[in-house]
Amino acid sequence: MSKNWGLWQKIVSSDDPNKEKLPGSYQDRLDSFDRLVVMKIFRPEKLMFGFSNYVEEKIGHFYLEIPTIVMEEIYGNSDVKTPIIFVLSAGADPTSLVYNFAKERDYFNNLQSISLGQGQGVVAEKLINEGR
Repeated sequence: MSKNWGLWQKIVSSDDPNKEKLPGSYQDRLDSFDRLVVMKIFRPEKLMFGFSNYVEEKIGHFYLEIPTIVMEEIYGNSDVKTPIIFVLSAGADPTSLVYNFAKERDYFNNLQSISLGQGQGVVAEKLINEGR
C-alpha cells in the first residue's frame, strides 16, 4: 500500500469509499469482509455503510429493509393484558403514528404512553395492572 499510496488516496479522500474500486489486484483478491477491514483502517466513520453492503451481498437486501408499521395489525394483536411495546433504534420515533391512530379511533384520551427509562418500569407495571 505504501508503494502505491497515490492509488489508495482516492479511497481515503472519497465521500463514499465503499463504492470505490480497490487499487490494482486488490479489487479481485479481497472479498467483501476484507474490504470491511480496509474501511476500518482508512475510514472507520464509513464502516456502517460498508456493513450494509456486506449484508446485502451475503444474505440479501431484505435484511436491510425497514418493515412498515401497520398500526391496525399491531393494535389487533394487543388487548388490555398485552400492551404495545416499541423497541426502537436510533432515529426511530413512532409517537406521531401512534397518536394519529389513537385520534382516528377516538382512543386518544385513553392512550397511556411512557418511555421506559430509569425508574419507569414501575410506572409501566402499574399501567398494565390497571388494565386488568
